[in-house]
Amino acid sequence: MADRNGYIGRAPSDSAVTVSRQSFSPTGVTTDFTFASGYTPGYFDLFINGVKMIEGSDYTSSDGSTFAVLNGGAQNGDVLEGIAYKAFNAASVTNAGGDFTVGGNLTVNGSATFTGAGTSVAFATTAYNLEGTPDLTVRNLTGVAATFTGVVTYEDVTNIDSVGIVTAQGGLDVTGGNVTIGTGSTVGFGSTAYFVDDAKAVFGDGEDLEIYHSGTASFIVDKGSGNLALGSNGDRVSIVKGTGSKTLARFNVDSSAELWYNNSKKFETTTDGVVITGIATATGVDATGIVTATSFEGSGANLTNLPASGDSNDITACLFI
Repeated sequence: MADRNGYIGRAPSDSAVTVSRQSFSPTGVTTDFTFASGYTPGYFDLFINGVKMIEGSDYTSSDGSTFAVLNGGAQNGDVLEGIAYKAFNAASVTNAGGDFTVGGNLTVNGSATFTGAGTSVAFATTAYNLEGTPDLTVRNLTGVAATFTGVVTYEDVTNIDSVGIVTAQGGLDVTGGNVTIGTGSTVGFGSTAYFVDDAKAVFGDGEDLEIYHSGTASFIVDKGSGNLALGSNGDRVSIVKGTGSKTLARFNVDSSAELWYNNSKKFETTTDGVVITGIATATGVDATGIVTATSFEGSGANLTNLPASGDSNDITACLFI
């Protein structure tokens, strides 16, 4: 049955066709004809009076638009039919068992879904026109740099591994867990935490303890209501100069407290009292117990509460001037 303008099947102007046909009725001798809907070279057949012509021997078709009849052309009364095997626009393709090859561009106005085990999709390494407000879900993301203008939220992330420097310009808040500073590099710093002058390390919910350096001196300040305690699991707590070249003070567990001068111990507490190495100079001595000395010097004029007579308890009788 003829379809619309006398064409069998689809009209040549249709875009979604698999075969395009066009008939020609020459008047007189005609050699050149134009196929209205165009064709793909190599996919064009010509029939004259129902007999299929041979490409190259009976006709030529090479420019995708026109064809020429050889051997003197077509005559008056001949009926020519050109058939072009054309690409088509598929509205829906399902259950296709073969492969699709696209030599030009593939445009998808809707969504593309890839399913099945072993699915492999290769894309260009450069992303073009990825903009707007799309939602992206990826498994692994590798890039050189990323800029975010909003809030970046990590859900269920157990570890963030950065081989470079992480810069937080608005501060770093850790509400749970620990901050571990490892060896190798600095945390703005590294195995060492660096604080500039007057930058304080603050501890306690009420900011009870501060440690900082003013530029000229170092401070450990207890601002809380409790005590400042220095403790050790070892046998002593020592206060030393610099890297420990000289001892200034030493506090031994369950034992003595020591004060040192120029790395030499001068004062030490004992079970019975104190031991002083060297001369003890005092403006006065007020003792409630016994004061024992190997010798006394001076006139003894200022001694008080001495016995009235010079017996063995009379200290003036024992003075050697």
